[in-house]
Amino acid sequence: MSFPAAEGPDTEIVIEKTPRQSPSAPACHSIKPDGVSSEFVDAPERPLSETDNRTVGSEKAVSRKSKKSNESNASFTSTVEYDQTPFDQYTHQVKELCHLLWPPSPKDPQDAKTSRVERLLAKNRVAGVLLPKRSRSAKASAPPTAPKEFLIERLRGGGYNRIIGITIKHSTDEEPVRLILRVPRFDDARPDREVAVLHFIRRYTTIPVPEVKYLDFTSENPLKHCYVIQNRIPGNDLQSATGAVCYLKLNHEQKCTFAKEFALLLLQLDDIMHPFPGLIEASADSDNDGSFTVRPFELETASGYVPEQDLTTLLPFFKVRPFVKDWEPSGKPPFEQSTYYFMLAQFGRWKARELRCDPASIAWSKDYDRLVTMALQMDNLGFLGDDENCICHLDLLGAPRNIMADIKSDGSLSITGILDWDSAVFAPRFAGCVPPMWLWAWDEEEDEEDERHANDTPSDLGDREIKRIFEETIGGLFLYYAYKPEFRLARKLFQFAKFGIRSSTEIGEVQELLKEWAEIYESRVAAIDEEAVGTEDAATEDAAEGEINGST
Repeated sequence: MSFPAAEGPDTEIVIEKTPRQSPSAPACHSIKPDGVSSEFVDAPERPLSETDNRTVGSEKAVSRKSKKSNESNASFTSTVEYDQTPFDQYTHQVKELCHLLWPPSPKDPQDAKTSRVERLLAKNRVAGVLLPKRSRSAKASAPPTAPKEFLIERLRGGGYNRIIGITIKHSTDEEPVRLILRVPRFDDARPDREVAVLHFIRRYTTIPVPEVKYLDFTSENPLKHCYVIQNRIPGNDLQSATGAVCYLKLNHEQKCTFAKEFALLLLQLDDIMHPFPGLIEASADSDNDGSFTVRPFELETASGYVPEQDLTTLLPFFKVRPFVKDWEPSGKPPFEQSTYYFMLAQFGRWKARELRCDPASIAWSKDYDRLVTMALQMDNLGFLGDDENCICHLDLLGAPRNIMADIKSDGSLSITGILDWDSAVFAPRFAGCVPPMWLWAWDEEEDEEDERHANDTPSDLGDREIKRIFEETIGGLFLYYAYKPEFRLARKLFQFAKFGIRSSTEIGEVQELLKEWAEIYESRVAAIDEEAVGTEDAATEDAAEGEINGST
């Protein structure tokens, strides 16, 4: 799932005027902004690149996706791939939704006194609308202002969501209102979780993220599907080669500024901790008081979420727990709270799932046993970290596609937004310490940089300075987890623990992981044995010397 860059369409815009009719809105859309008429501008559908489209449960592959994937000239669209309504037809449903959200007549003045959030509970989900703030100078009883137009455009991205831009253009001197409509492509999508993460990040950090303006988690709307409308982050993503703020186009001073700002944002995520890994959700019984819970990871395959028996009484960590601000560990955590226990439980769940679905897959399921052995060996050598879990954005550090930035008139650069928070979770600290080596070693020839060379000294003096600035800002703990080869393998191990083994290709990746770890493990054990022998020999020599001195 990705947000689009804040760019206009590449194609000619066709203007279509629609009748100014105000259909009656359902209860969940009963609050709307005033003074908006129903004129629309349609932007034709824009093709998506092949690598922008991915199947459910493919977050793991996303972090390794090519930085150049956004520039593919593939002729097909994700709408075709997912067999969904073509954009030119879907636009009519979007228009109807706009009629409901922005009717031509103002709301009753009494509505100004209503809450900014209306929540309707339906099957433990929330439906409602978040209102933009009213202008203080506007009177509640004022008639509609001058007509406004709606620019509706299909935007790049959208493997998990249809991404549509809605721009409300005023006929006056007011600035256009730029919004993003996100409609999940799959019936088992959980947009409520992404909304919860956005609220969480906005509450506990200063990281710029999209603000949710409207939402409906039911299908009782013109789209016949849940949706979320957010503000459109200004600027451009740093990955798009056609954008005005592509990272490669930045000058040295701008890159240095970005490296420091980016590191400071990462430190904010690293400071938020929780005793267990898991998914961030809004508390079900919070009554919109802004409290959050952390739910254990669910098993997700290409076919959707896998039902399991109730594990609450079987696994100590398998409980939904409240998030407690400023929580910090005190001493060594109990075994059930350790990263190794998390790995053990996750691989056990995946193995049980494989055997339930196909008892003949015992050979495949044995790979999970091998991964458990690897986890035990890593834990014994201290390479599963400090048993602390912090916020990890799993699709942020591998490439800058989810980072929005803007260049001001004076040439200075600022980060305007971080996107794609559906992949943000509480995870072992090392999982979020992927070295962003594209900062100082962007390789245009390769789909991805080789993390094994992340700590190599760049040949270019400018790149060396960028690397130094990032490292000095981020600090030693991040770098310890980022550069040490054992933690690079630990990150891969975590990916398989969270997402499972989902294809024959990934079986090959597991074999490569196990082989590389076996080599490291053997060398580590040999070094420990050699050190132990040396210590024993030194103790023997000291004892012998003591006896000689005593006899003389």
